[in-house]
Amino acid sequence: MELIPSRGTEGSRLRRWRRAALAVVVPAFAVLWAGGVAGHWRGGARPEEVWLASLFLALAGLAVVLGTRTRRGALALAAVALFGFAVEVAGANTGLPFGAYSYTDALRPRVFGAPLVIGVAWMTLVAQSWSLVAPLNLRRTPAVLLAALLTSAADLVIDPLAANQLGYWRWERGGIYYGIPATNFAGWLLTSLAALFVFARRLEPTFWARAVGLAITLFFSLGAAAHGLTLAALFGFTLCAAQLTLTLRARHAQGARPPRPTELVET
Repeated sequence: MELIPSRGTEGSRLRRWRRAALAVVVPAFAVLWAGGVAGHWRGGARPEEVWLASLFLALAGLAVVLGTRTRRGALALAAVALFGFAVEVAGANTGLPFGAYSYTDALRPRVFGAPLVIGVAWMTLVAQSWSLVAPLNLRRTPAVLLAALLTSAADLVIDPLAANQLGYWRWERGGIYYGIPATNFAGWLLTSLAALFVFARRLEPTFWARAVGLAITLFFSLGAAAHGLTLAALFGFTLCAAQLTLTLRARHAQGARPPRPTELVET
């Protein structure tokens, strides 16, 4: 099931291609990350910059996919993305399982009422959570539950900024937590559990999934702080600390150093 054969010209070419792609994608993601954080602190994104949000999420997902070394792992990531997108289509059109909401034009393009990149966002967060939990060597059920809780915890940080200042979507009926209904968090937990129970066995824990997921959590934490969303920022920085702790533990358990963008080291 190796995506890259250990020997042969074809395998060597594919390795070089992946290294070259990561060398482009990771710096581009870092530039958008830094620019986005700076934009929040200067008062928010300008109208002509809105399209960068979709590119930011697309680059994040691409880095995670490029960091996967096996065909099985890559297909599992694609399946999670499709699953997440399907759930979002159902949610945008029926209100289940998150509650009644609708997407704006901030994330483009939209298909069946949901942005295509929202599936990539689900893939990135689920892949990160599993990459953090898998090295702990827990039994399957506790591992899936912990990973689902970590994925759902990220929504406590992302949604306040995304649904309000960034205007990615609008809720029909609000809630006490920055106008977000409690059904949203229940829906996140159920969706995360379903995705992980079905696909976790095939997901490949990687350094890039952990790193990109941490970068996204920190991005929204800093954005929340910039806009005075104090509770969301505190949740975010606490979650960043937990993710960093688990990342360091995973590196220690697997005996791997973080790869440079020009390398693809299985972690």
